[in-house]
Amino acid sequence: MVQLDLIELADLVRPEQIVAEILRQNPQLPVPVPLELLAEHAGISKIEAFDSEGFEGALLTNATKSDGAIFYSSRSPRPRQRFTIGHELGHFLLPWHRQASFQCTTEDISSRTNKDWEIQANQFSAEMLMPAPLVKARLVRLRDPELAHVLTLRDEFETSMEMTARRVVELNEYPCAVVFSKDNVVRYSVWSPYFSRRLSVKKGDKLPSKSPAKAATSDPDEWHEMDAYWWLTEQPSADDQPESVYEQTFVQENGFKVTMVTYEAN
Repeated sequence: MVQLDLIELADLVRPEQIVAEILRQNPQLPVPVPLELLAEHAGISKIEAFDSEGFEGALLTNATKSDGAIFYSSRSPRPRQRFTIGHELGHFLLPWHRQASFQCTTEDISSRTNKDWEIQANQFSAEMLMPAPLVKARLVRLRDPELAHVLTLRDEFETSMEMTARRVVELNEYPCAVVFSKDNVVRYSVWSPYFSRRLSVKKGDKLPSKSPAKAATSDPDEWHEMDAYWWLTEQPSADDQPESVYEQTFVQENGFKVTMVTYEAN
């Protein structure tokens, strides 16, 4: 049974604070997280799909934010729709997002946005869809990072591959990174707090020429060992520079790929 005491949320201003309070009130929160039910308890009286090329999602509220309606694109896959609903719910619950309406583009609901309100709504959605305590508990059980674990959690939480990979790496206690690419060109990368080396590729670079990640097909269960310099920048002051790195790649549609890179910590 999901519950939500809005009075306890009233003085919370950061996405992670609000999600932490929702989890405190719902210690047995089911997975996948029932976003629509949480939104209903928050005061959202309508959640509907709409057909639009220009917007990914929208929120309409009354002046006091006691009632609202969320709309999401009917053209998007279900994991994307769930992230959009979470994003708009973030606008609704974050107290200083005071506009009566939000119309959010595809860029707003992505890692490319540089708008503070949209960044915070994205943070809320990621935290709410994959709450850190629930993900960390599973990562402890799964141990070493693998793309197979990302795929498992993606299906369990009903989230996209990209978002799941980001959360798995951000919350991991092992040195691992994921590189997101399209047509073998790096889009962006994220890494765990324990990944102390610097990747040798950045946005706009081609994937390393010797990397199996450049292949048109992949087996996400297969690890490939490579000399570390193909993925890591050499650091002259580092005495424990790894000699090898290990990589896995998941090939998606339309040239998109997710590559996990890890090494053995000394």
